[in-house]
Amino acid sequence: PVALRYHSPMEMDRPEAALQTWVIAAERCVRTLSERRQRSARLGTLLAAQSAADLVVGLGQLQARSLAGVQLARVALQELALEQEIFERVPYGVREQAYTVARSMGEESVAAMFLTSTERPNPTAREAMATNDYATESVGRRCSAARGTDRNKLDRLLHDRDHRVIAILLNNPRLRERDVVKIAAMRPTRPEVLEVLARHRSWASRYSVRKAIACNPHTPPPIARRLVPTLLRQDLAALVGAGSIPDEVRAQARDLLGS
Repeated sequence: PVALRYHSPMEMDRPEAALQTWVIAAERCVRTLSERRQRSARLGTLLAAQSAADLVVGLGQLQARSLAGVQLARVALQELALEQEIFERVPYGVREQAYTVARSMGEESVAAMFLTSTERPNPTAREAMATNDYATESVGRRCSAARGTDRNKLDRLLHDRDHRVIAILLNNPRLRERDVVKIAAMRPTRPEVLEVLARHRSWASRYSVRKAIACNPHTPPPIARRLVPTLLRQDLAALVGAGSIPDEVRAQARDLLGS
């Protein structure tokens, strides 16, 4: 069995030797590399070199340090949560073993880091029209409008439930953070829209956007579970009290608050 070694806020002042070496390197990585692609590549290399036991212990340490207010740990955890391909660099057998070890230890938040979301097909035209009050034009026309400059049209497209339209809209330089938070918090919405947003390199790194995704009951649980450990304690507490959130996600937030 693996004995998970976490650290209380008081322990954060102790020498770094108490931490997993790769955790120290991961925090240094996010401090020195500003470009997310470079960060992703470096973190993937770090994780791929670890044993299952070291991965479980290290992720637990990152989560504990993040909750204790260590900014570099929170940023590193954010990158691991948003860039799922980082974990794909780890051999499948190691990932499987790490997931099993974390579950056996009752460390669900650590185990959740090894889960991937299930891809869903985009809705048919009929389904999209039936569940999208704002889709009065074809997908092609809406995609074209999503690239445009008409603010009224852009405001209307914030409500669109087709992930192809939203993917284009998110890259429009006229979009503001409050617009993206609105997309992330939209209810009802389609899981595919939230998946596109969670994968966006720029917007998903904004805390307000990430929080809105994690707190949306329509977010696929595998994505929500990866994002929950990156939230601040006050937002974890709010998540626990949100009755509309899936029980497994609320339980994870509760466990993190009690750790």
